[in-house]
Amino acid sequence: MTSAAPPLALDDASARPMSRAARVAFYVALWTLLALLSALQSAARWTQAGRAVPWAPLLADRFADWYSCALFTPVYFWLAVRAPITRRMWQRTVPVHLAATAVIVVLKYAMYVAAGIAIGSIDGTRGYLATLGQLLARSFVYESMTMWAVDGAVHAIVFYRRAQEREAHAARLRAELTEARMDALSAQLRPHFLFNALNVVSSLMHRDVDAADAVLARLGDLLRRTLRAGDRHEVPLGEELAVLDDYLAIVGARFRDRLTTEVRAEPGTERALVPHFVLQPLVENALEHGIARRAGAGRVEVCAARLDGDRLRLTVADDGAGRAVDGADGAEGNGIGLTNTRRRLAALYGDAQRLTLADRAGGGLVVTVELPWRQAT
Repeated sequence: MTSAAPPLALDDASARPMSRAARVAFYVALWTLLALLSALQSAARWTQAGRAVPWAPLLADRFADWYSCALFTPVYFWLAVRAPITRRMWQRTVPVHLAATAVIVVLKYAMYVAAGIAIGSIDGTRGYLATLGQLLARSFVYESMTMWAVDGAVHAIVFYRRAQEREAHAARLRAELTEARMDALSAQLRPHFLFNALNVVSSLMHRDVDAADAVLARLGDLLRRTLRAGDRHEVPLGEELAVLDDYLAIVGARFRDRLTTEVRAEPGTERALVPHFVLQPLVENALEHGIARRAGAGRVEVCAARLDGDRLRLTVADDGAGRAVDGADGAEGNGIGLTNTRRRLAALYGDAQRLTLADRAGGGLVVTVELPWRQAT
């Protein structure tokens, strides 16, 4: 054989695995290309020597040479799977591969000689020029090195596939883990809100039955909206604002004249995707750690704006006592709502999100959430 071993050619890492038929077609095309290149190399030598190129017998000889190697590609794949040469197994598997290669070289040349006898000599003389013994004596070591290169290329392909499978499996596990965490956080958050709402109803039942009935109606609307969201972890901002409107109507009955709210959303932001139930815990934090802890009336403002075309900013501001009430930095210790919101944002968007707390000019607290802009279709 006059050419090097077949180069390693792989499908790109992001593509889906090739079907069995596509893989077979790929390997046949690869060995065919090598046979053609070998024929061209031989033809160049004949031309340099000033001799006419006998294309038909030359191509037949080169294809017989390379295809007799190609027939053993599945054997090397089988060996790479059943007896791979790895750091832990190489002492046992290397002898197996050496012995298999020796047998393969003998069988390859046996088929090549048979094909050569059928084809005839490429120099036009009668009969084939070399016997099996002569070919083995002349080319056994060289052919063995070629087949070892094939073995190495096959190992690389098999190990690459396994690495891709492990990566895909790890990605599935990460996605399932994130989904499980999100489900757990959502399951924890919704009962928390429900218990607070029922406390409002309980407090109203003894002094204002009509108000309690109105709160229950709003609670029913809110629960219906929540159930319609199903298992979605992201909803359009418009849906989230509708949930917030029901929530503000419920807590408004609790605070009565002590609470003023304002909700503003820039045109077009209603279609932006946000985590379901993202605003309610932020507003609840403003109420419980701001408005409820101060004397007199308070105000909560909710704003949604698009930043630089690819970011969405949500802000919840109150004029309560600010972070001085909540602790050193106000980032933690604010109960289940704010803590879960941080975790949900991290699970959904990783480093692409940000939740910050800052003192509000004139007193109070501003909670800002920034998210990647993603629009509902």
